[in-house]
Amino acid sequence: MDDLRWYALRAFRNKMQPLMRDAQEAGHRVYYANCLSTIFFIHCPLEWLTEFKKSHLTDFMIYTDPSGKPAPIRDREMESFIMVTSVSYDQDIEILEPKLQYAQGDLVRVTDGIYKGATGVVKRIKKDRKLLVAINGVAVVAISHIPMQYLEKV
Repeated sequence: MDDLRWYALRAFRNKMQPLMRDAQEAGHRVYYANCLSTIFFIHCPLEWLTEFKKSHLTDFMIYTDPSGKPAPIRDREMESFIMVTSVSYDQDIEILEPKLQYAQGDLVRVTDGIYKGATGVVKRIKKDRKLLVAINGVAVVAISHIPMQYLEKV
C-alpha cells in the first residue's frame, strides 16, 4: 500500500459532507477549512484515493500535477495551512488566487503568537505586510498583523 499523503479535492453538487464522511469512515484524516467553500483535503494512500474516485466519478475532482496525476501535498505545507486556517481568532485572512506567483520574498517561520510554527513567504499586498501560506496550485492564505519580530528567515 502507498504511503499516506495529503491530497486536495473539490466537491461538486453539495457532495462535500458525504465525501468527507466516507473518507473518515474508511479511516482517513480529513481537513476542511471554512474559508474554502468546496475544497477539502484527505490524508490517504494514492491507491485508496484512486479507488475512491472510481466510486464517486462525478462527485469531486482531485487537484493534479501538470502530468494529470493526483498532486500530493507535502506534510509541512499542509501543517502550516491547517494551522493558519483553523485558528478561531479574529484575524484578517484572505484567500488569494493560486495562479499568482509568490516566489519573491523571504521564506519565514513564525516564532511566537497564535501562528507559531507556520512557515510562509512575506509579501506586501494592498500596502500591508502579510504572511502567505500556500498549498501549491490549490489556495494561498494571506494573514495580516503578524509582528515582524515574530518572524525568522528559514
